[in-house]
Amino acid sequence: MAVSLETLLENLEEILEEGMSVPLSGGKRMVDVDAARDIIDDIRRNMPREILQAKAIVQDRTQILSKAKKEAEDMVKTAEERARTLLNREEIVRQAEAKARTITSEAQQQAAQLRTSVTKYCDNLLAGTQEQMQKNYNEIKLIREGLKK
Repeated sequence: MAVSLETLLENLEEILEEGMSVPLSGGKRMVDVDAARDIIDDIRRNMPREILQAKAIVQDRTQILSKAKKEAEDMVKTAEERARTLLNREEIVRQAEAKARTITSEAQQQAAQLRTSVTKYCDNLLAGTQEQMQKNYNEIKLIREGLKK
């Protein structure tokens, strides 16, 4: 079972905190380098999962947009078919065309709204993932810099 990045970072932090203080070193500590490297390797192995999650979010967005477009097209086709069957009378034809335009306009508006909502949702998820990954990266960078001192 995979360990979360957060857990791995906490484990790395524990190793750093549990390290023995080196006298007269200005707060430097001796740590188990092999254990720290093992955790860093685990973090590297687990990072792609975060990236795969972001890709899945983008793919879900594409599927949702595609489905919305198909639904809009189906609504337009339905409206057009209905309008064609009502061509017998001039008044009925006018009403059907007006209804088809309304349905088309509404479908396009709904598709645009759905596209906007999905885009915002996906962007928020990706931004959160990016932020967490940046935070993890920064923490790892700080830890590595601390290990080099």
